[in-house]
Amino acid sequence: MARLEIVPFSDEHLDAAAALLAARHARHRAAEPLLPELADPVAEIEREWRSDGASGVFASRGAGALAYLIAAPVTIGKGPTWMRADVAGLAVDGDPEAMRDLYAAAAQRWVDDGHTRHAVFVPSFDSRLLDAWFRLSFGGSAALAMRETAADEPFDADVAIRPGTPDDFDAAARLELAMAEAMLPAPSFSDLPLQTHEEVAAEWRDDGDSDEYELFVAERGDRIVGHFLLYRRPADLRVPGNGIDLAQASTEPEARGTGVGRALTAYVIRWAHEHGYPVMTTDWRMTNLWASRFWPKRGFRTTFLRLYRSIP
Repeated sequence: MARLEIVPFSDEHLDAAAALLAARHARHRAAEPLLPELADPVAEIEREWRSDGASGVFASRGAGALAYLIAAPVTIGKGPTWMRADVAGLAVDGDPEAMRDLYAAAAQRWVDDGHTRHAVFVPSFDSRLLDAWFRLSFGGSAALAMRETAADEPFDADVAIRPGTPDDFDAAARLELAMAEAMLPAPSFSDLPLQTHEEVAAEWRDDGDSDEYELFVAERGDRIVGHFLLYRRPADLRVPGNGIDLAQASTEPEARGTGVGRALTAYVIRWAHEHGYPVMTTDWRMTNLWASRFWPKRGFRTTFLRLYRSIP
């Protein structure tokens, strides 16, 4: 067998990497037909490769392209920086074991540059590739998922659901903070610094009235006890152009378990169906026990798993 040759990724590898990505995505779509077609695999690779601070490796065996891995530093809010391979950041042809060699070659530079938190998005259908990453001490961190929209039957939770308005932004900020606070204790142990209510409310006032978003709130009496935010997310390998993303969902702590989330889910899925969005995407943290149990029961199917490793 020809020797595996691994070199730093460069522009000359774009076309070969695009072919690897196209083949991977074709296999992925066979497992999950709701995923969008891949119109321009080179553009998807370049999105990863042109990110600030990106680096990676490319592997060949003999005259054939075998695999690539590209990651870039990503910082969420005031939290730590991760070196992250996004949804188009890796592909392998043949034995997934080769991906372990690529990571060994790429990760040394990442750590030398001070990046000790690593994350990769892996197609959930590929159990052998997931196993290869698990054997590199990566663990499940988050799930990306999707489902069809349809005229689901309403769920009665003794709430009135309506579209949100700017007058609801303070309540939405309160609920968003309640969700963030729920991620601080076990088993999540989130290390993202909490914002103040004033900071979150200011973000809602700045962005919440944009045409990119649709806010929905659930009321009991005169109090908002839950909200969902839909986002017209830019299309990529997991988000079809005719889809809409369920970007945020929160229920007041005292109202959790009373059906508020189920009622809002049925409402927004029906709204999406009636407004021409046949597909809805969402995501959740694995350690968010409520979300990781709730969304699969609402019909969402996992498409990518975000795997994470911290060194040491």
